[in-house]
Amino acid sequence: MELTVVDWLEAHQLPCLVKNALGIECPGCGFQTAIFMLFRGEITDSVKTYPALIPLIVFIALAAGHFTGIKKISPVVLKITGFVCLIIILISYLLKLITH
Repeated sequence: MELTVVDWLEAHQLPCLVKNALGIECPGCGFQTAIFMLFRGEITDSVKTYPALIPLIVFIALAAGHFTGIKKISPVVLKITGFVCLIIILISYLLKLITH
């Protein structure tokens, strides 16, 4: 079986310092796993693992576009997109804490 770059990266994920130190997951736990699922085309499972993944990708793309000079991307759009990401992260984290 051939080892792909995604397989290698997945096998060498960065550990969560919060989880290691406190024993509880942080709001970012699951992000790396969700990225690898997305790379494999497992979009539904990726979003289930980390619900804010797609909005975060959109936010990062908009921010990169804005900061590289695309004038049509206003700071207001960035603020709204960032706020939506933050809300999704917090709600999904609270739900994860409650259900586990």
